[in-house]
Amino acid sequence: IYLDHKMKFVTAATILVAAGSAAAFSMHMVAQSNNNGLEHGSRRAFLSKSSAAVVASTLLPKAASADDTPTVDENGFITTESGLKYKVIKEPAENAAMPETGQTVKAHYTGWLDDFDSIRKFDSSRDRNRPFTFRVGAGQVIRGWDESFSSMKVGERRQIIIPPRLGYGDRGAGGVIPGGATLYFDVELLNIL
Repeated sequence: IYLDHKMKFVTAATILVAAGSAAAFSMHMVAQSNNNGLEHGSRRAFLSKSSAAVVASTLLPKAASADDTPTVDENGFITTESGLKYKVIKEPAENAAMPETGQTVKAHYTGWLDDFDSIRKFDSSRDRNRPFTFRVGAGQVIRGWDESFSSMKVGERRQIIIPPRLGYGDRGAGGVIPGGATLYFDVELLNIL
């Protein structure tokens, strides 16, 4: 999803550069006609003088990628474009697999309402010693889980903070999670099935 947004930006920037070049050429032609033809007002002359603009436009994707660096807050959490926050607390093996959309994963989790390790724990597969399985990206879980697990590798463990719109929203869930609740999870991707 993030890559799609980046491609849309680069495409829009390219269109703007093209439109800007056309407008600049038109303005150049008008200026040349007002200049009593002292300079040759051809397209070729304009393009040779505007090569710097072409070079600059090729740098647009590089400039856009400079913003790709995730922001890390004072507690070590990275915030994604959607507002999900996460911190890796156990690194996966270097060659660990990452699930693709639709693949079934096995995971452990613990969820809290107020903060990590608060007294308001609402569920835990670890406490039951029974991992949870679901298909990543298939809408079987809340959006914050789909987003987080789609970028995790087997063996990775994270703390994730899920804003209400990526969790249960204003409706809440099962009388246990109130509407508008921010959810705190400790999640671990155990395996891809």
